[in-house]
Amino acid sequence: MPFRLRRAVESLGVFRKPGYLCLMTDSLKWMMGLPFLWIGCSGPNTEHESASESIPLSGTISRSEVRIKEKWRPLVKINSKKPQKTPAFKVSGKEWKISWKNKSPGELIVILYDEDRPDYSEILVNVNAPDEDVIYLTGKGRFRLEVVGRQPYELLVEELR
Repeated sequence: MPFRLRRAVESLGVFRKPGYLCLMTDSLKWMMGLPFLWIGCSGPNTEHESASESIPLSGTISRSEVRIKEKWRPLVKINSKKPQKTPAFKVSGKEWKISWKNKSPGELIVILYDEDRPDYSEILVNVNAPDEDVIYLTGKGRFRLEVVGRQPYELLVEELR
């Protein structure tokens, strides 16, 4: 079914393909638990208003499009079987994550310290069995981790930038 483009539609991006006028939404839709981007094109055999008359061929970049270009960058990586404290690390991105894995039975505790607030600490992980998880955090600053464990474990801190 052909579609008509309207100047009033603000959340759509428009791009040209030889012989086609294509339209793309800048927000993610959810189908069956998976995000997808809707893209539609009208070709030479479909009815549509002239692009030069109805919509200028410029658009804005939405947060979802920018996020696709961002990458997870490692800050701290530990693969050990001894208790230890990490040196302070700086988080510059808006979002960051801590991936951890307790490889064998035994206690694993991970404590987060905020270098800018000396009285702040938070227990992020406290497990006694083999397990793994990812903790997503937001906020910039300088942080440090203390890891208590005497069995093999892995820990990776990454920021989204």
